[in-house]
Amino acid sequence: MKVLINPYRPAFSSTRMRSYDADGNVVNCNYTNLNREDLDWAKFAGFLASRYKNEKNVKINLFGCSDGSDAYTLVLNLRRELGPEAQKFLPIEASDLSFEMIKEANEGKIYLHSKDLDYLRKIGADGDFERDYGEKTKIMRGIEFFPYKVSPKLRKCVDFSVKDIRKASSEDDFSNQVVIFRNGWTFNTLNDQDKIAKNLFKNSSEKTLVVIGQSDLFKSGASDALQRNGFSGIKSEIFTAKETNYPSKSIGQPLTKPVYPEFILFENRRPHEQRIYCY
Repeated sequence: MKVLINPYRPAFSSTRMRSYDADGNVVNCNYTNLNREDLDWAKFAGFLASRYKNEKNVKINLFGCSDGSDAYTLVLNLRRELGPEAQKFLPIEASDLSFEMIKEANEGKIYLHSKDLDYLRKIGADGDFERDYGEKTKIMRGIEFFPYKVSPKLRKCVDFSVKDIRKASSEDDFSNQVVIFRNGWTFNTLNDQDKIAKNLFKNSSEKTLVVIGQSDLFKSGASDALQRNGFSGIKSEIFTAKETNYPSKSIGQPLTKPVYPEFILFENRRPHEQRIYCY
């Protein structure tokens, strides 16, 4: 497969860095921003606290982390909702395929736009990010993106590394852990999506939680693949369904309608044992 790199290169939060194959399919995209609204992050933090209340330490694996926006959003909400108890979930293990993205994340660099900054002020977390006046503001699609540095206190709550979920899902043990891979399934072929789901189930336990994103429902077969390979969907108010679909073509889009009900939270549990969570 020939991969073409988009010469338009936005780099960080709320930006788009895409790679295409010869047919114009998107095979990689580092689009993200703080507080992606398909999840109620405060409720998600409460859900984790309840689900793992008897565990001393819980590892959170976040694949396809881009600049760390999802990871930082989760950390901020864990600290806000759980107080000192948040420490049992930290540091989050965040990874991405992009060496360049991880290098910048490890340096604590991030670009934020006005909506990101409004969100930080709303939750009282604007002090966790400091304006970096040594870097230039970027104008992308008519929007200003301001360079910031993540505070050392917040930065140490996330460990960044280069990792491929296709390999990790087959080699790592995710028993009693959280696996977050949001809005990136569509950049894997349907066959690879099935392999990832199968391996995650094989290497998980009853307490394992798998989290995907709303874009995965629009653009991939992730929900079906996870349920087809043994996972059960979790009904929860955590999913807000506030994100909209976007017009693009990628390598992992199914050609048929979903077979199973659509979820974004999954556990290793038989369907008849399915539970409903309200937060």
